Amino acid sequence: MSDETSSADVLDEGLVEALTEYVNADETEESVDFVTACAGEASTLVANYVGSATVPGSILHRAVLEVGADLFHRRSSRNGVVGFEGGDILPVRIARDPMLSAYPILRQFIPIGIA
Repeated sequence: MSDETSSADVLDEGLVEALTEYVNADETEESVDFVTACAGEASTLVANYVGSATVPGSILHRAVLEVGADLFHRRSSRNGVVGFEGGDILPVRIARDPMLSAYPILRQFIPIGIA
């Protein structure tokens, strides 16, 4: 991504690979297909929220990664609660709105009254 990008440029070639690494997904065809779908959905959600606002590419990338990770982890959550391996971490409730983690990241770039 460039330094600043329009919402149409949110999904770039490296996003699927970055999301795969970010969520620690395996490289099976099924997993790659699911990560690709999550990346596309996350890109669409972020692009719709951003609209015509100009946001730095690195900020868009981070927002899409966060939303994509939320979408990815929904698959393994039971009744909206995800449990992580190991006994040290307690289960965490998944937010109903996958954009919840992106709002604070993008807020300063969205004109008041637009979003």
